[in-house]
Amino acid sequence: MIVFLLLLSLFSTLWAKDPRLVQMTEVDMKPPEGFDEVYERNARNVFVTWIRMPLDHFDPQNPTEFLMRFMFNEQFFGGDGSPIFIMVGGEWDIDHRWLLAGNMFEMARENKGYQVYTEHRYYGGTKIFANFTAENLRFLNIDQALADLAYFITEMKKQPRFAESEVVLYGGSYAANMVMWFKKRYPHLVVGTVASSGPILAKVDFPEYLEVVHEAFMLEGGEECIGHIRRGVEETIAAMQTESGRRLLEQSYRLCAPLDYDNENELGVFAGLISWTFSTSVQQARPGTLQAVCQSFTDHTSYGSTPMEKFGGYIAIIRRLSDTSCWSINYDSFLTSYNETTNSRAWYYQTCTEYGFYQTAPRSGTAFDGLKWLSLDFYVDICKRIFDERFDLAFVEDGAERVNLIFGGLEPVVNNTINIHGYIDPWRALGVYKNDISETSPTYTVNRASHCFDMQGWLQSDTIEMTAVQQRARRTVASWLSKS
Repeated sequence: MIVFLLLLSLFSTLWAKDPRLVQMTEVDMKPPEGFDEVYERNARNVFVTWIRMPLDHFDPQNPTEFLMRFMFNEQFFGGDGSPIFIMVGGEWDIDHRWLLAGNMFEMARENKGYQVYTEHRYYGGTKIFANFTAENLRFLNIDQALADLAYFITEMKKQPRFAESEVVLYGGSYAANMVMWFKKRYPHLVVGTVASSGPILAKVDFPEYLEVVHEAFMLEGGEECIGHIRRGVEETIAAMQTESGRRLLEQSYRLCAPLDYDNENELGVFAGLISWTFSTSVQQARPGTLQAVCQSFTDHTSYGSTPMEKFGGYIAIIRRLSDTSCWSINYDSFLTSYNETTNSRAWYYQTCTEYGFYQTAPRSGTAFDGLKWLSLDFYVDICKRIFDERFDLAFVEDGAERVNLIFGGLEPVVNNTINIHGYIDPWRALGVYKNDISETSPTYTVNRASHCFDMQGWLQSDTIEMTAVQQRARRTVASWLSKS
């Protein structure tokens, strides 16, 4: 989202000799934190299998099928008619550990449920095509993905033991959009859904993302922290104006070679190195982690001495750059990283054709306003270069407009959906977070919480409010099942 989602492995892919960047529009739903010994002990309860799925659900003349991967865990299943809990996969590889811990796991335990984790077409092991050309990717869209889920549930319920089972969907980030929109499009197939951190408004120009990143550091670290970040950006931009400043910049940021300061797109990649790293810290934040980052900026020995050196040190630590490596900032190489048959390429295709989600530099007085190279031109040029010249700004905007028209944007008409957001999650700017969606679809927005916080099991860093929302979601789901 999701997958953005941003979001994002999540957020970055690193090679020891030539680290490259993947944008924060992509999300990778990493396994639940903690409980490693439990995973090891209970891994035998999760099984992996495949289902034959129509490539095109809307063309009965097309007989082509593909194998969609899914995982299941029936350790709590109470027998015929007991509920089915489906975690919906997004722009990432599914991981068996989500069926061994987390809030959906607890729901299944409490309601004698059968757990499933479905993988999204084109992602993870469900690749379909050997090459992700624009032609081959034409079956990658929200309509087909939702139809996959409908087909999957229908096939499951053909089994006698599931014929009377109620189905609950749980999804985070882009998959949160999916479960909410599934409840709208196929209401007869599920009793309810839990949507965590869903950016349900398709928006091409998305400066609000970095505005929330700014706000998160302000809320957690105060004016002093924002001052450090603002000075780091300002010193970096000033250094670009002189030859001596450029050499200091390249040294501070540990670049492998000088930047092409006349290439707007290459400067966009460099600006992304900065902004996507700060975004990583915020999107993955737990209570206290941003305060630690802010304290490290105050501490002159942690990241460096000058504001620019602090930025370079911070980025190296957050992105785990080794002492013997450096950043290769080159636009053509950056594009090449999207040419492989990967989750990143598939997700960027979806941003070009359906969502946008392009995290442009704000124009509202934030610490990140100066990163002007993060523009629509930069993001859309990637669409044109790695897919097709016809994927221009008008094309991208038309795709986002279609999604909002079909699913209602920030005014979805849907019942029995629990809508959860973390207040410092940058993606909540594209979700409904100030009010309930409907009488039966409550919204919970939690202070100090970030992306998909509720999907985890309990962690020591969790606030009382975070834990209370997880418990409230479980009680609501139990009430749905008790009425069925």
